[in-house]
Amino acid sequence: MANISKLPSPRSITTDFKSIFFPLYSANETLRLPPQPTGDVPKIGQLALDIYSPTTKIPQYENLLCLEMGGRQRDYDTHQSVKSFWFSGSPLKQLSPEAITELCFRFSNHFPHSNELNTVRGISVRASELNANTLALLAGLKFNCLEVYIDALIASDDRSLSKVEKGLGLIADYKQIKLNFKVGFSDHTHPNYLKRLLTLLESSDCQQMELVCKRSRGPYRASSSITAEQQLLEINKYFAQRKWLSCGNNIFYGPQHENNKLYKQRKLLLTPWGYHDQATQTRLGVGVGALSLIGDSFELNTVNPESYQQSINERRSLPTTRFTLEPLSDRLFQLVQNLVCYHQISADTDNDPRGTNNAYSGLLTALINQGSLEPASDILKLTDKGLINLIAISEFLFSQAKNEVYNGGNIENH
Repeated sequence: MANISKLPSPRSITTDFKSIFFPLYSANETLRLPPQPTGDVPKIGQLALDIYSPTTKIPQYENLLCLEMGGRQRDYDTHQSVKSFWFSGSPLKQLSPEAITELCFRFSNHFPHSNELNTVRGISVRASELNANTLALLAGLKFNCLEVYIDALIASDDRSLSKVEKGLGLIADYKQIKLNFKVGFSDHTHPNYLKRLLTLLESSDCQQMELVCKRSRGPYRASSSITAEQQLLEINKYFAQRKWLSCGNNIFYGPQHENNKLYKQRKLLLTPWGYHDQATQTRLGVGVGALSLIGDSFELNTVNPESYQQSINERRSLPTTRFTLEPLSDRLFQLVQNLVCYHQISADTDNDPRGTNNAYSGLLTALINQGSLEPASDILKLTDKGLINLIAISEFLFSQAKNEVYNGGNIENH
């Protein structure tokens, strides 16, 4: 999720940072250089660390990660408390149990705040990778969160859930590990199977569910009576009935998740890593194609494994790409953040200190007339049509506000 590349993405209906905001950023090739002293007041925001593992096997990858991690210490301030520590991508495919153990030790050594009780220590896995030995290792290393990917891209009505049930049974022995699920589905996924799957996952006491829709590439459809868009809308209604918080149109949080509190405080922000607290000012990514947040800019490590290995081994500056928000995009960025995080924006320009709605009032009127927004008291909120077409809405706003073509721009085309 955090590995932003320059290659165009397939069109999707499910929202993420890349599909919504990334075109507002300009990219510049650069080298990572040691930060220069500025005399500024030290940051007191939160720090997150992300160890990214690509699917392609890289020899001695853990050694390269350790070397880079040691160098990243100078990118954060000791006043920043560690909020989360994640192994993302394909860690169990790339790293041995011994390598994961070593990296956890190095993390604790380089970033000593990691012993705080509220620090999230998580790892991304595929459902097929879960077994008793792996779970025992993760529990021993004090992991407290699992993001489990389940592939449901092709599923008939009678597809068995026995393998998923077996995996959930293994995890049930580790009550301290919280569960996040990411489910891939498409037009090839039968709605009855998807409903059974979501009901099963919800019963596992999970705290977060993310649905990722993949566009169909062939004529076959698991159910000719319902499209992926309709399925996604039904999923949103399903979780709304259960009083789960929804962000974007595809991420849902259980009542116990901390994002419910952040939602009420209006402190949520959509980032390349999902919806997080605005207080996280620094996110350090290490590894091939890892993404970092440093201040107001994103920094992407080289995606070339050979270039990465050579730079790390020779102690040279690492090739990176820096992404910065283009000028005059701040207000539009905030408007769309409010739509994806809260599904509403202020309709009263007098109470909007940024003047966002006033600047784009004509565009918002067009969205109301088109049926994507509807007035409700002193707010404008998304309709069902607007919810499913959030990506198209952002494209429309960005293209019209900048008076240039933005991936088609016209919301009627989606």
